[in-house]
Amino acid sequence: MTINPRKTSYLFLMVLCFSCTEPIDVDQLDDASLDSSYLITLIHLNLKAPKFLDALNQEIPVTTDMVSMPDSDDLYPYLKRVTFTVKTRNTFARNFTLNILFYDADKKLIYTLKPVIIVPANSGELTHILEIPENDINIIYSTDYLGMTMSLWKSTTGAVINVTDTSEFNLKSSMKLYFNFKKV
Repeated sequence: MTINPRKTSYLFLMVLCFSCTEPIDVDQLDDASLDSSYLITLIHLNLKAPKFLDALNQEIPVTTDMVSMPDSDDLYPYLKRVTFTVKTRNTFARNFTLNILFYDADKKLIYTLKPVIIVPANSGELTHILEIPENDINIIYSTDYLGMTMSLWKSTTGAVINVTDTSEFNLKSSMKLYFNFKKV
C-alpha cells in the first residue's frame, strides 16, 4: 500500500485544527486591562544665595518657577492616580515652604496641591511624596502649566542671606501618572 504524503498532510492538519480546541470567548477581551505608569521630570534647581536677593541685595521672600504640562487629553478615562516626588536639600540656615500649583492656558491658578512642603533649615536630602486626591484627579486635564512657589521664612535670629553666602537649595521634582487601560 502506498501512502500519499499530500493526503497524510491534509489529514494531519485537519486533526490539529479540530482536536483539543474549545470555543473562543471573545467577550473576555472586555474584561482585559493594562496597568502602566509614566514618569515626567518637572523642575530641577540648584539655587545659591544671589537667587534669593534682588538688585539691592534684599531678600526675595517668594520665588516661582513654571513648566509646561504634557498634553494628557487623550488619556482622559484611563488616568487613575497622580503622585509628585520632590527631593530637597537645604544648607541655608532658613526654612522654606514649597507649593505645587496648577495653571490653565492663561496662566491663571486653578489648583494648589496640599499639603505644602516644609523644608527645614540645614536639612540633608529629604523626599516628599504628594498625591492628587482621587476626587481632584480631573484637574490634570485642565492644567497647561505646573508651577512651584518657594517661600523663604523670616529669620528667627535676625540673620539675613547675603551675596557671599555659600549655602545652596537643591530641588528635584517629578510627576508620576498611573493608568489603567481598560475598555470603557
